Amino acid sequence: MNRKKFILLVLLLLCAYFYKLFGGMPTTVPFTPQAVKTDTSLLLVPLDSRPPCTAMVRKLGALASINVITPPQKLLDNYNTPADKEKLFQWLQEELPQQQAAILSADLLVHGSLLVSRVPLGTPDDEANFLAFVNKQRKHNPQIDMAVFSVIPRLLVSDQLIPDSWYQWHLMRYATLKDMAETFSDPYFTEQLLEIDARIPDDIKTKYSNLYTDNDSFNKKLVQLAADDELTLVIGQDDAQPFGLPNRNANHVRAYMEHAGLGSRGLITSGADEIASLLLTRYYNKLHNFQPRIFVEYSSPKVAAKIMPYMPCSVDASIRDKVSFINDRLTDDAAEADFILFVHCGDDDNPPTKAMLKKLSTLLASGRHVALVDLTANYTANELLVPQLLDAKVPLNRLAAFSGWNTLSNSLGTALSQATLFVGQLHRLPQSEYPALYAQNLSFTVERLLDDYAYQKLMHAQLTTLLKLKGYTPTDLGANKFYAETFIRGFLQRQKFQLLYGDLGRTSFYSSDKKNYYLTGIDIDVSLPWTRIFEISLDTKCRFGESPQQQKHH
Repeated sequence: MNRKKFILLVLLLLCAYFYKLFGGMPTTVPFTPQAVKTDTSLLLVPLDSRPPCTAMVRKLGALASINVITPPQKLLDNYNTPADKEKLFQWLQEELPQQQAAILSADLLVHGSLLVSRVPLGTPDDEANFLAFVNKQRKHNPQIDMAVFSVIPRLLVSDQLIPDSWYQWHLMRYATLKDMAETFSDPYFTEQLLEIDARIPDDIKTKYSNLYTDNDSFNKKLVQLAADDELTLVIGQDDAQPFGLPNRNANHVRAYMEHAGLGSRGLITSGADEIASLLLTRYYNKLHNFQPRIFVEYSSPKVAAKIMPYMPCSVDASIRDKVSFINDRLTDDAAEADFILFVHCGDDDNPPTKAMLKKLSTLLASGRHVALVDLTANYTANELLVPQLLDAKVPLNRLAAFSGWNTLSNSLGTALSQATLFVGQLHRLPQSEYPALYAQNLSFTVERLLDDYAYQKLMHAQLTTLLKLKGYTPTDLGANKFYAETFIRGFLQRQKFQLLYGDLGRTSFYSSDKKNYYLTGIDIDVSLPWTRIFEISLDTKCRFGESPQQQKHH
């Protein structure tokens, strides 16, 4: 083949590629939706400064017409550097009296962040100061709808914590057997416990036993505070398993709540990062007397009984937990449901199939509101539905919600919150505001697709390998943070074009009697909030277009 023919072939292939990518896109004029108007506010002291605990809650609040107020960034934690607790209390002292509702993280205000609560950094005096502060504020501002949440520390030893990490397996086994021996009073478990006990150095064993003993004591005080001050109290169980010291503490706090008579004001849930979003949604439902009905559709019957990684219970039990938390309700009648929660948990035993794709695409084509939770047990994209849905050009812009980040708990919490708030707003707002509402909801979904799917599943593992090959540490980037950010930015720029032109922009995301509305552009701003690659800070700015409905001729 001579050079001219080769160049011509390359040009033809490029034309074919770009036609496939861009061809068939609708012709529109710009549509600039106004953000949904806020009509109330809520103050949030987050679990820590990471985007899922701060920015995501603010964006869900904006969707729900709630202005979520968070502390100035400079007062919050930054990875291993804890928050400025003294200045946080001062900020709270000024801001709280002006609010109708507040969500307070005990872990941030006692320890300085979720991360340092596992050490822990907070002292008994810090706990006493927090309890006294909340009690005082409650008495002076009884009008505030106040919720406090705290997280039982996980027993997953940090890779950097030497020599503790050398005994990771031993500690996990010790924690499991200790809970099982106490639960079942079984001599076999007791014998195994004594055997593993002898293999762990006393100082490490004492350190972790004290961590859970102190946490148990603080939980008991929180229950008493909630009972005395009529607060809502949430205890989260972070990255747990069916048995272990965290599970043991959860069972203890359940008994404390029952004894104190907290009733519906006392909540225990699996998870941590999603708790603020769930509390926001619970407040929205209470504020507007809204209780949507949810029908659960599994990608296959196998999913309901699965126990996903970092979870202490089955998928079905997790769904019931989260639905009860926000005061939604389950229904067995799909026809009467306000939205359908479609849950896929992929693993070696449950890979994506054409039947699953057909089930989901049929639901979307029917016009039903569908919240998709798409998870993988092994954290690989080939176990997910999304890649197959994109290949089949199933219109994901019609989803009422999407989530699929690292655990079942936080994914369920995010998707249920988004779908509940979106459907709730459809009940509240006039139809003239629907295009703007749908556009705002789609912007949140786009962000989740780029973060949960594109970054976490397609890129994260490859980036980890690349950084290690270059001699960089993914959990401690230091001066190499800029290099990682540049690499991430380039990858997500390519992904946004594939999402937009391959699926999201090809069909209308909402249609009124007279117009069709389309996603026409996605701008992103991405960075690493901390000097590690575990999570990204992602802001999307979507552009939209509209076109008139084609008139039907008779």
